[in-house]
Order: sequence, then structure tokens, then C-alpha cells
Amino acid sequence: MSLEQPPPNHRASDNDRERAAAVVQEAHTDGRLDFEELDERLTQIYSAKTQLELRNATADLVPVAHGSAQELTLRARHSAQKREGAWTVPERLTAIAEHSSVKLDFTDALVQWTDIYVDAQAIHSSVVMVIPEGWSVDIDQVEANHSSAKNKAVAPRPGGVRLHVTGKAHHASVIVRHPRKRHWWWPWYRK
Repeated sequence: MSLEQPPPNHRASDNDRERAAAVVQEAHTDGRLDFEELDERLTQIYSAKTQLELRNATADLVPVAHGSAQELTLRARHSAQKREGAWTVPERLTAIAEHSSVKLDFTDALVQWTDIYVDAQAIHSSVVMVIPEGWSVDIDQVEANHSSAKNKAVAPRPGGVRLHVTGKAHHASVIVRHPRKRHWWWPWYRK
């Protein structure tokens, strides 16, 4: 699946700048940029007016997956794990949660696969996947013991990404949903 980019002369939005900043911050976290370079790039990003300026600031910083390009395992025990913003989605993910939570937010992620496989292993925990509209979801292979496995997403569009969720939930919840809508009267409402 290829990501469509707006033409380079289009104006950059605040969301575009935030996505670009997330790429730069991830590069700093991974050790690809030092503090001085991070500061320079963020200044360039937040003053960017066009898509081309944003691309120039991030051209050599393709986001990397935490793990191999095709597989990622997240473990949370008495804590929380999140992947959100401009992260690179591998083809296969394993979310292991024990008395904790794991959130996989695919809405701003870089997705190059037509099929994504998530194995959710939750004990007294929650695993939440936030997907863009148009994706199809297969969550029927989750074994739920005193638990819930719910697909709250709307009907998919033909040709969209397919999310396959498998695994086990014991006194836990596994949920797939769309981002929550922001209300005009509550601007700080979180996704």
C-alpha cells in the first residue's frame, strides 16, 4: 500500500507539522540525531509553510519500527505501552499485556502492508487498536475468557487495509475502534 503525499507546494497544516516532528523526535530517540540537530530540525518543521519544507526536514529520517521491519513485540506488565503518531507498522505485531494496557494507534502511522496481523495476549488488561476509516477487521479468532473482544469500527471500503486480530483475553478487553471525535465544546478531548 503506498501513502499518497500532497503536492510539495501545498500548505502544511498543524497536523502535518506534528507528524513531521514525531519523525524527528523518533530519530533523536533512536540516536540518529543529536540534541543540536533535533533543535534545528524542529525549528525548521514548526516554521514550515509548505509540504516541501516539511519533506526537506525529514527526507533522510524514515521512521523505523521498534524491532524488525516485519515484526514487533510489545510487552507491558503493570504499565502501559503505546504506538501512535508517525510510527512504521510492521506486518506482524504481538501485544502482551498483563495488568496493563497496550494501545496501537494506526491513524497517523506509516503502513506499507495490505494485511496486518496482531496477536493480542491480555491478562487483566486492555489492548486497544485505533484504525482509520476504510480498514476491514477480523477479530473472530480472539479467545475470550470472562473478557470481551469487540470490533467497533464501521463497514470497510473495498481495497483497504485488512487487520487480522488473534490471541487470548483473560479478564481483559481487546477492542478495535476508530479515533474518537473531538467535540467543538471540548477541545482538549483526547483520542
